[in-house]
Amino acid sequence: MRAEALHAPAGSAAPVAALPAGQGGRRLGALYRWAGDFIRPEWPALAAVLLLSLLAVLAGLAQPLLTKALIDDGILAHDRAAVLASGGWMVGLALSALAVGFACRRIHVAASARILHRMRESLFAHVLRLSPAFFARMRQGDLLTRLEGDLGEVQRFAVDAVLSAINSVLTLIGTVVLLWMLSPKLALFLALLMGLNSIVLSWVRPRIEKLSQQSRDAGVEVSSFLVEKVGAVRCIQTHAAERRELERLAALHGTVRERLLSLQLFGYLGGAFPNLLLSLAVIGIFVGGSLSMLAGEPLTLGTLVAFATCVQRASAPLHALMGLYLQWQRVKVGLNRVDELRSLDVPDDAAPLPADVLPTGDLVVRDLAFSYPGAAHPAFSGLNLSIPAGARVWLRGDSGSGKSTFTDLLHRHFEPSAGWMAIGGVNLQLIDRATLRRHVVVVSQEAVLFTGSLFDNIRYGRPDARRDEVEQAAQAAGVSDFLSRLPGGLEATVGPRGASLSGGERQRVALARALLMSPAVLVIDEGTSSLDGALELRTLAAIDALLPQATRVVVSHRDLSQLAFDCVIDFPQAAA
Repeated sequence: MRAEALHAPAGSAAPVAALPAGQGGRRLGALYRWAGDFIRPEWPALAAVLLLSLLAVLAGLAQPLLTKALIDDGILAHDRAAVLASGGWMVGLALSALAVGFACRRIHVAASARILHRMRESLFAHVLRLSPAFFARMRQGDLLTRLEGDLGEVQRFAVDAVLSAINSVLTLIGTVVLLWMLSPKLALFLALLMGLNSIVLSWVRPRIEKLSQQSRDAGVEVSSFLVEKVGAVRCIQTHAAERRELERLAALHGTVRERLLSLQLFGYLGGAFPNLLLSLAVIGIFVGGSLSMLAGEPLTLGTLVAFATCVQRASAPLHALMGLYLQWQRVKVGLNRVDELRSLDVPDDAAPLPADVLPTGDLVVRDLAFSYPGAAHPAFSGLNLSIPAGARVWLRGDSGSGKSTFTDLLHRHFEPSAGWMAIGGVNLQLIDRATLRRHVVVVSQEAVLFTGSLFDNIRYGRPDARRDEVEQAAQAAGVSDFLSRLPGGLEATVGPRGASLSGGERQRVALARALLMSPAVLVIDEGTSSLDGALELRTLAAIDALLPQATRVVVSHRDLSQLAFDCVIDFPQAAA
């Protein structure tokens, strides 16, 4: 599936694509097999939960029989011992049910959480391998909803709902058997009411399914809106657009309320009608049973009470099964959305290079071309250049000429439309991405930092680096120039996305992170654009001193001092 299939314009609901006949079943089966890999290790825990659930069902089914014995053999027979015995058994069963329920809940919650976390970790690992083209089209709020809300719905249904369904079905079967044993005539009356209930629910269910999907889509729109706007608060304030954005949120909320209200009303009808039938069943049992007793039929008061108790007990699993149906309508939407994400193709990768083979040497580009999917014109074409190993190169060109696209190709975020790139005579497509990115490091203009200490941010690419190595890289990148104003120095917390630092400071931290990795090729793609001229030259000189053998490529459209470079290459380079 292409990433474009997951993108919808802002303000429109993201529909779940319809599948050809037969494909939906195969896709669902593939998803169940995927989920089964995470559920399978928990079978011992789930089996224990199932066994405990069976014990709880048996304890529940014994209560109506004990009620009948209490009335007929105890109260009506004036047998004090029978009353005490029945009451004692009832108390014992209630306490046992409490203990069984506690143990069942403890085992179940732990197993369910482990399954959810493994599924999310697998899906997150898959997302981390996707192409940047996917993230350029996918709204962040929609992606987070798939990873959190949709996956949570699927997990809860796959584990919680299935076990609940088994419990409810067993309870219902046992109750029906008891009802038939107590009074076949009253059991037939109850069966008629159940048939009526099925007719009404068959009308309600399709509408609930449609409204569930519409309600989920509306919620995704709100999540995507909030993620996008919260990340752009400064821009909104700069353009005095607070009121407009609030009005847009209010309009989205209006849609959510409308769809939620419709869903709740139909959901209420789906739940209230069985309640009405339950009340009618209880009334019919006592009225019809009393008339039968007056007519001389062999019914006892204890039988009527036990029958009414069984009917009330049957209502709980019926409501549970109806609730599971409503939940399944929501889960089907989330299931498709999770599977859309899971089914996205991960770019192919080469086999890892042997440990003694490193991507070092001259960087050679021949007849390179690249076009973005759907673009009317290529980003560039016919690019030829050669950069000797260890050279200091200024790759200059106008904004929009494709310089950043070139660095993306160099890092294999994209693959060329034509031509090839090689380091040390090895085509980059034959080098696995992990090895390539350890030895060819790119510092981009947009420096990305993470919540945590400055120290951890610098060694993000080399988490095992020693402190003296971190300090050396920080010194070379100019980070030491502003450490004195930070409480704690390298241990200072930089906040989300490095918000507590200026743009130039974030760039220097990103540069220190790259230097610490000791790359064979260092590409600085506008990565010093926030530094003044003197500081930029001083930083470049420090890089040369720290990495004298590395190839240094500075990609910039600004005027730089040519004295800092061995050669200057204008981008795009004319064909040789």
